Amino acid sequence: MENETKEVNDVKTFYQRLDFYWQFISVYSIALFIYFFLKGLFFDTIFSKIARDPVVILLVLFIVGSGLALLYNIFRKRSITVGKDYLLFKNRFSEKLFHINEIVSINIVKERIPRSRRKGVIRIIRIKITDRKRYIRIRMSSFWNSKEFVTALLELRKGVEGRNLK
Repeated sequence: MENETKEVNDVKTFYQRLDFYWQFISVYSIALFIYFFLKGLFFDTIFSKIARDPVVILLVLFIVGSGLALLYNIFRKRSITVGKDYLLFKNRFSEKLFHINEIVSINIVKERIPRSRRKGVIRIIRIKITDRKRYIRIRMSSFWNSKEFVTALLELRKGVEGRNLK
């Protein structure tokens, strides 16, 4: 399956995680099933009457929306390839290649989630490119094998720092 890391001659390809879509779909489907069961058990109503219930419509919209988002992201097939001297962002439609000469810095930072009740932090990789004003931000948890992903980027960072020292 393509959710693992491909490694060929010091070139590692990391694919985007899509498992949370399956989790959303399953949770919404279970909630819909329980709602159908309880509504039919306690109120003894017919299916057509339950199907027009706003809660059912909302849950069905969540299931369909999550399913469409999953299909779209499966179709896009996003990945990041880390080589010895380059970084390649790739999807089904385009590729963006950054050589080590274009990369200014690679930093791993912890960012707080804005406007959230959760007090947690997210580990994000920030990559500064010479011709861009903004950083490229990558959420580590969005890709499979995040530990290997970080080690590959740290190896690339050593090359960037070595180039900057010269």
